[in-house]
Amino acid sequence: MKFSTYKIVTILLMLGIATSGYSVVKEPEVRKAKIEIAKRLLSKRVALPDEKILVAIGDPFDVSKEVIEVVEEVVEEKVSAHELIPLLAENVNPTGILTIGGEYYLMFKEDKVKSGGTISVEYKKTKYNLEIVRVLRNAYSLRLEDAEIEIKLK
Repeated sequence: MKFSTYKIVTILLMLGIATSGYSVVKEPEVRKAKIEIAKRLLSKRVALPDEKILVAIGDPFDVSKEVIEVVEEVVEEKVSAHELIPLLAENVNPTGILTIGGEYYLMFKEDKVKSGGTISVEYKKTKYNLEIVRVLRNAYSLRLEDAEIEIKLK
């Protein structure tokens, strides 16, 4: 009897040590987030295909039919410089502004560019050269064709 009581006490102590610090019931925020996910998943309605669609599709495992793939050519629209320059400006990431002899330079890691210089930016596999119009103490301006944008540093 003592031996089995000893085993039970040992097992209970081991369980107590193993589960100490571990809460089975999660915090209200965690539970609420999981309940919201469950509600969204359960609220979605599954639309099963009707008989007509299944007949039109046919047997998907039938290899005797020839599959013809129709490829449409996607033509990209010409984007104006005014629409493009804000997108390009997001890819310009200077590390700061430096003053040498009263002239401001835009700093890029190991390179510095002053007003009138250009920087290359790649967007959708196309390279664009942006002209740095002016560099001020806390801002700089970029130009692409006839479009210009001023970026203020924080």
